[in-house]
Amino acid sequence: MKLNSFFIYLALTFVSLFYGVNYSVLKIVVPEHLDPFGFIFFRVTIAAFIFWVIYFPKREHINWKEDGARLALCSLTGVAINQLLFYKGISLTSAVNGSIIMTLTPVMVLIWASIINREKITRLKIVGLLLGMIGAIIIFYQPDHLLSQGNWKGDVLIFINGASYACYLVIVKPLMKKYQPVTVMTWIFLIGIILVTPVSLSKALATDLSGFSVKVWLSITYAIIVVTVIVYQLNAWTLVRVNSSVVGAFIYLQPVFATATALLFFGEVFLLKHLLAALFVFTGVRLVTKRSS
Repeated sequence: MKLNSFFIYLALTFVSLFYGVNYSVLKIVVPEHLDPFGFIFFRVTIAAFIFWVIYFPKREHINWKEDGARLALCSLTGVAINQLLFYKGISLTSAVNGSIIMTLTPVMVLIWASIINREKITRLKIVGLLLGMIGAIIIFYQPDHLLSQGNWKGDVLIFINGASYACYLVIVKPLMKKYQPVTVMTWIFLIGIILVTPVSLSKALATDLSGFSVKVWLSITYAIIVVTVIVYQLNAWTLVRVNSSVVGAFIYLQPVFATATALLFFGEVFLLKHLLAALFVFTGVRLVTKRSS
């Protein structure tokens, strides 16, 4: 493996690690201390401000006539629909249902990429994606209630969220090649504020911030700084260098890291299924990222 490829895959692994840890971090914040929609308002607004501070000194020019519509669509799919439907959906269905449905995202990335960008779907990629999906399902499999608990409306929202994020990973790629990643992320989040405000501002204003403990504030900081600013930047950096389907495939690592976090910090027991699932996931990611000979 070339050194450049190593750093790309390392960055994608960290993205999955940060997202995986975030599942446990979010339990500390929502919905007990902060309404999901209210949290999204704070998350998008603060992230937009941070991106703007980084972007402002250079202020790279955007060709709005050519790229304005694509930027707006990226904001709609990657910020508004993605975040609003995920948090709403997870509140209406079980964690098991939501986690399993989210493992379909890499498959949807592959489909979107083949339709929009004409990315070639090789047999190796298909096998790798299927192995990754099997591994993720093993982790969250519960014999008594696999896809049996939870509201079907929540399941549908989670599915649409996954399809939306998959579409975002594909359509944002040309912008990442044309502009600096921070330029793209700044405008995506600034437009995102306009899109999420109508449904999230009232929830944010109703939040009593004075009652937050240090633990809650640290969790919010992690979700905004690490999971939003750093993760989106890492994703942007990798999208310039590899196909969207490769970036999407690393989503399969998220349930592995999410489970590891729960084992370490929430006292859950390590089972054989966790080891088996990890083998499937890592093998799947390896096949998807393997270059065709």
